Amino acid sequence: MSLTEVLLSLAIMIGVIAGVAVNYANVKERNEEQQVMQGIEMLRANIEQIYGHNSYTDISNTLLVESGAVPHSLLKGDTMTSPWGTITVSAPSSTTYSIALENLPVAACRTLASLSTTSWKSVSVDDTVLFDRTERSVVNPSSILTACNGDSRSVTFVGP
Repeated sequence: MSLTEVLLSLAIMIGVIAGVAVNYANVKERNEEQQVMQGIEMLRANIEQIYGHNSYTDISNTLLVESGAVPHSLLKGDTMTSPWGTITVSAPSSTTYSIALENLPVAACRTLASLSTTSWKSVSVDDTVLFDRTERSVVNPSSILTACNGDSRSVTFVGP
């Protein structure tokens, strides 16, 4: 093999390795988004199984963790978390609960904001309501893009 052939082979190997690294990062991000989406849906189902349609006033992260309602994919020790930040569950009223995910990257915000809206009473990003079942609104992709380009990118799901 000549030096030119060796250098050409090295250049090709470096290109292949760089391509694999870029694809790995994209696949990893999509996998994290899918795990969080599944975890949120499981958490919703567990909350509604525990509470039924009773008052949600005493709902809290601690109560849900202690009851085993939080999927392992959303736990780090005894803390509810996503790969990007904290998850907070609260009761905006006695008849509703909310699950808020904070500090999402833009891609994760877009994916989660469009999460199965038929399961939720409302879905919002920061202060922008993207879907509200009582108003029979429809999720608009351009609204999701605009809302997720903001600074804090917190997605809140309100149920049931």
